[in-house]
Amino acid sequence: MGARDESMAKLGRRLETALDSALADNVSWAVTTDGPVVARLPDREFAFERDDGPDGHRWTVVLRADGAVVSKFGRFETVDGVVERVESLVHSDVRYTVCCDG
Repeated sequence: MGARDESMAKLGRRLETALDSALADNVSWAVTTDGPVVARLPDREFAFERDDGPDGHRWTVVLRADGAVVSKFGRFETVDGVVERVESLVHSDVRYTVCCDG
């Protein structure tokens, strides 16, 4: 297993632990790691993008609702930072911003 796969697996395990402790037993959720890491809840989805650069890797958390991107958070340097952000977003309201140019 390469370093990239190890960090993705670590992210998946940490998300499972965080969601298990943050959510009530009656809330369904799933974390998939057979491709990009994705955490799914009934009303939202968190996708995780990893960008490898010369200064190491950085993570971006993509919040989606109803299949649409609602917000992006990040350039986190560690899995811990990513998981902390997800923990803070699990119970927050998902709000869309609708804008038009005219």
